[in-house]
Amino acid sequence: MGKINTYKHIFFDLDHTLWDYEKNSNEALGELFLKYQLTKLGVDNLIEFNHCFDRVNRSLWNDYNKNKISRDGIREQRFLRILSEFAIDDNDLSNKLSTEYLMLCPTKPHLMPYTIEVLDYLKEGYKLHILTNGFKDVQKIKLENSSLHPYFSTVVTSDTAGYKKPMSSIFKYAIDKADARKSECIMIGDNLQTDIMGARNFGMDTIYFNPKKEKHKANTTHEIDCLSQLKNIF
Repeated sequence: MGKINTYKHIFFDLDHTLWDYEKNSNEALGELFLKYQLTKLGVDNLIEFNHCFDRVNRSLWNDYNKNKISRDGIREQRFLRILSEFAIDDNDLSNKLSTEYLMLCPTKPHLMPYTIEVLDYLKEGYKLHILTNGFKDVQKIKLENSSLHPYFSTVVTSDTAGYKKPMSSIFKYAIDKADARKSECIMIGDNLQTDIMGARNFGMDTIYFNPKKEKHKANTTHEIDCLSQLKNIF
């Protein structure tokens, strides 16, 4: 694969692409699991708790991306649904877990492998940007606590743009804010629907970040399973 020199702007998704959502979330959940002694309430173990969170959280975020639930709806429903799967009916506990998780998780600093090395490499030749469906206040904390913020010229979130991926409107908003032309831009993300199909439908080139090497039939400009492979493209 030859080097590409036509791009000037690189847009990154944040969660699961640069910021290691799974590792950070599991660490935060582990602290809450111990604090609230959830084994005494019927949760078998931390692994089951984490798996349940991942399943419920993904479902809620898929609904959010499809405009089926609001930001507040995610926060209200997430731990209610998780606790209910362990036959725990406790609204007060659900509210406490929700509040403390949202305070704790974004402060975790873990990044996907090679993130800093690759950003140091790319910043010399390209303008870097964040384009995320996450919420402005939460993503700001993540970027600051993981030392990512200085790398990015612009940060666009779904609530600041008024649109969310995969809508073409948010990609248009992002390149306008970056003062860029579509032909100069490429989108890197882990979600085939929101990141890859959204960018492709807008007319932007894409790099699908697929660390689990999941099989798919999507049309992507490039595909990688490790961020270090970006050095072979740019």
